[in-house]
Amino acid sequence: MLVTSFKERWRAAELASAIEKSLKDEAVWLESSNPAKSIDVISRKLSSLVTSDFRRIHDLPECLTEAELLSAFFSGFSIVINKSINQQTITKTDYSIISLARGFAENIDLSHNQYLLEHASSVIKVGKNWDKHIRNVNQRANVRFKIK
Repeated sequence: MLVTSFKERWRAAELASAIEKSLKDEAVWLESSNPAKSIDVISRKLSSLVTSDFRRIHDLPECLTEAELLSAFFSGFSIVINKSINQQTITKTDYSIISLARGFAENIDLSHNQYLLEHASSVIKVGKNWDKHIRNVNQRANVRFKIK
């Protein structure tokens, strides 16, 4: 989704800042293989993908709650996976969003609301199916000759 108007770009920048502040102390981020400087790029990309999810919030907080952060990553995961399935190019930042969303999904606990628990479950299932899809695509790409 492209962020077009000035107001939307401003909101995306505010959201990126909130995502970055919330993400930098999360265990999933600290355990990831992403370089520390990539947090800014990942936050900006994620905010541009999910800014429409935060339209109903008039004043964005400086820092997101854990539930809001999880929801943002799960929504971003869905958008990026759909891009991949529709054969659009996925960048290194997109892969980082997928990886972090999967990490959050695997580490979620039962203290979260039912919506987040279900979304985490679907992230895990879709992630596994996406891995299979990528493996199949790569295997087909490596086959040079078909013997009939």
